[in-house]
Amino acid sequence: MRVTTGMAVSNLVRNLDRSFGRMARFQQGLSSGSRLNTLSDDPAAIERSLSLRSELRNIEQFQKNIDDGTGWLELSEATLSELETLFVEARGLAVQGASDTYDAQQRGSLAEQIDQFLEHAVSLSESRYRGRYIFAGTQTGDPPYDGARAEGKILSMGAVGDATGSIEREVADGIIMQVNVPGDSVYEGSLNAFDVLIDLRDALADNEVNEVRSSLTSLADMREKISSVRGEIGARVNRMELTRNVLDRVTVEMTTILSEDEDVDLTSTIVNLQQEQDVFQAALASGNSVIPQSLMDFIG
Repeated sequence: MRVTTGMAVSNLVRNLDRSFGRMARFQQGLSSGSRLNTLSDDPAAIERSLSLRSELRNIEQFQKNIDDGTGWLELSEATLSELETLFVEARGLAVQGASDTYDAQQRGSLAEQIDQFLEHAVSLSESRYRGRYIFAGTQTGDPPYDGARAEGKILSMGAVGDATGSIEREVADGIIMQVNVPGDSVYEGSLNAFDVLIDLRDALADNEVNEVRSSLTSLADMREKISSVRGEIGARVNRMELTRNVLDRVTVEMTTILSEDEDVDLTSTIVNLQQEQDVFQAALASGNSVIPQSLMDFIG
């Protein structure tokens, strides 16, 4: 078959175009840092990449949920730890007040201290995490408890709303955990922090020694109740931390796989680009020597 100049030029231009396209892909890979810049680059790797990125987004949300839940629980634990310490100190004062060596005036002084403990217990019940009342159940926008007062002293405390609701977070695929401590677990019921302190204060103020002595049991029981709730919180925090560790490890593994699929091999890409540039220049030189007329003149 007779090969015309036009055919030779067409073949040369076609080969140069292909070579230029390969150079462009190598250059794009170097500039973007990724070898997956178009769907045709590696369809299987692109599919894996999209799937992994979706999983990583889910894991990132789980990690945020864990961080939020852990922060909530840790503040709850710290608050209850302070409340438990308060009851230890209150019981110490009750032991003093139960002694026959104390008189009415001394018990009255102890009553004033217990009244301050009561005010502090109320303050602790209004603790907030990121603007949300942690002991208010699901009604986190308002203080959970309110008191009836006379002459500046608290006579009784009652729930403003329903402090029994639970707040949950999804910490892993299909794993839901409660992150709050409903206020009723400590501040409500037949044995609750408010009533125990009010009863002790009033018994001391009224110089009722027998009632002060009987309060020792309720004070110890209240401390045990708080300690039990703190134990439950600790177990939840531990589980969240274990889950977070697993998610962190999975994130590292997925990121490594993603990097293997997506990241360009700089060394080999630079070598390939240089080789392709050499091929392109050689093709141009060959075309100029084989085709009598200037390639650019022909194209023009």
